[in-house]
Amino acid sequence: MIDIAPADFSDARLLAFLDAHLVDLAPTAPPESRHALAVDGLRGAGVQLWVAHSGPDVVGTVALAAVDPAADSDAGSDGPAADPRVEELKSMRTDPARRGEGIGARLLQFALEDARSRGVERIVLETGGADFFIAARSLYRRAGFSECGPFGNYRDDPHSVFMELEL
Repeated sequence: MIDIAPADFSDARLLAFLDAHLVDLAPTAPPESRHALAVDGLRGAGVQLWVAHSGPDVVGTVALAAVDPAADSDAGSDGPAADPRVEELKSMRTDPARRGEGIGARLLQFALEDARSRGVERIVLETGGADFFIAARSLYRRAGFSECGPFGNYRDDPHSVFMELEL
């Protein structure tokens, strides 16, 4: 049985799982093209992280984060505020030993339902363009996501694929 709950950042198992996510991604793109959030970013304002557990084991994570349209623009802090109708899907990961069991699909559905319940109208995401991410891109397409251009502070990057879903 899989239970999904808000993240407990005092859980050492979760911290190890999140660190393993960054390690998994390291060989897939150069550092400037890796956009996964480290723990401090996942604890930040405007980010919600949920964790899937199977008994005591962490088997997956998913997050939604506010999209800051002025994150690296010249607008500075007086620039446009994040649009509360748009959120970014972040930190989707399933334990490699549990892939293929539908955990990722369940986490994605959970996050989309949460977004809908809060009036979010559009979910965007950045994922890798390498073969490592084929299964992830397939999952997103099955859920109705389609490719789009960069958003927020992202720029065109041959290592990135950008996708969106209108809720």
